[in-house]
Amino acid sequence: SELSRKAANEIGLLYYQNDRYEEAIAAYKQVITKYPGSAEARLAQRDLKSIYVDLNKVDDYMAFASTVPGGATFNVSERDSLTYTAAERAYMRGDIAGAKTSLTRYLQSFPQGAFSVDASYYLGLIDYNQKDYAAVAARLEEVLRFSGSKYEGKALALCADMAYNQKEYAKALNLYKRLADRSAVQEERLQAEVGALRSACALGDRAETVTTASVLLKQSKLTPEVRSEALYFRAKALLAEGQKKAALADLTELAKDTRNVYGAEAKYLVAQTYFDEGETAKAEKEVLEYIEVSTPHAYWLARSFVLLSDVYVKLDRKMEAKQYLLSLQQNYQADDDIAGMIESRLEKLKSVK
Repeated sequence: SELSRKAANEIGLLYYQNDRYEEAIAAYKQVITKYPGSAEARLAQRDLKSIYVDLNKVDDYMAFASTVPGGATFNVSERDSLTYTAAERAYMRGDIAGAKTSLTRYLQSFPQGAFSVDASYYLGLIDYNQKDYAAVAARLEEVLRFSGSKYEGKALALCADMAYNQKEYAKALNLYKRLADRSAVQEERLQAEVGALRSACALGDRAETVTTASVLLKQSKLTPEVRSEALYFRAKALLAEGQKKAALADLTELAKDTRNVYGAEAKYLVAQTYFDEGETAKAEKEVLEYIEVSTPHAYWLARSFVLLSDVYVKLDRKMEAKQYLLSLQQNYQADDDIAGMIESRLEKLKSVK
């Protein structure tokens, strides 16, 4: 009867909803074979396919489907879709080992399949999480061969991060710039530009550092931390290139906040630049102001005290220079190069009484 067919189908559905897959399979197969051509049989075959896909047993489903009355056949496109869907579902439910096996088998069976880019991307993610970075690179390079895919941005970001972490800075720079150029998402583009800046700095490419930092600083929604980083790297590159006036503009802005490490160093560098340019009075003013506002970054304040001693030596106020050095020697205990700076200067001032 009609109620009998519906009841038989409901039994399969109840098993399916309670994750009792083997019992659901048996119940649905009974509906399909006992009531061929019925609406219930069609519903049972639909759910049976979903179960086999969930279980990553597509071959078993296709084998059974070919035996039912009417004998279903599957073309390449259908087999491609079913095989990939089963592998993807295994990944999504956390069956990583099963997903890796199935995705690999999918690519072997359908190397030019409709989901080959998707499969390569997910395999790349699995390899990345398993720290098999050589395999990741190979997988994601396959993804990047197809420009415009939905995974291109994520693949570029992963490849760029890997290259940067492995100190392949030239490769990282190229990938970050490529990501920044293609990205339509502001946050993704911003992260790419920050990565490009850090890569350029690590390479020691001053011109690229200045260019990349300048592009980044044009962004309207930079966090204070990212803005400080960009100003700092640009200023350091400009200083190294001898463009002291341009560097001073960035350093002066950074030096307004000596609580962060960039501002702490910048305040010292402003004073040092004035001193190097022969503007001794400005250098003294900067250091005295620095001493007044202070900083939690003691190294740069200590460097400023050393610089102040140089200022006073140049002004022929050698006793004051010596007193600052002796005070610093007594109060600064860190194990770094400050002690050597103090000793070398005190040696030159040892005759000062």
